[in-house]
Amino acid sequence: MPASSPTDSAADQSASERDHRVWLRFPSRQMTYCQPAASDDELCWSARVRDVSRSGLRLLAHHKFEQGTVLKIGAAIEGAGISLVSARVVYIAPSPEGKWTMGCTFIRELSDDELLAWQTDQN
Repeated sequence: MPASSPTDSAADQSASERDHRVWLRFPSRQMTYCQPAASDDELCWSARVRDVSRSGLRLLAHHKFEQGTVLKIGAAIEGAGISLVSARVVYIAPSPEGKWTMGCTFIRELSDDELLAWQTDQN
């Protein structure tokens, strides 16, 4: 195994400084609908959850929500009915397939049961 150089350590350190995640992320394929929390009159837009943690999720959607927007995100969770959470969009990036990837932070962290339910694969 090769020894790491000082530049390797610096790169690892700067990467860890940029990524401040506290909770592990789990893959998900949950289908959801999203709507800005500020308006009940606005359309709901579909999105697919790509991964989820206790503190947030990553969405893939055709519709772009602006950074800072608080969303109501709902999904039909098997055995639990409709689950509705609120989350703030913290980053936006175009995806290779012409959609938008959006990282969101939950307003309230998920419980163990909620986290497990959001990991369910609902096509």
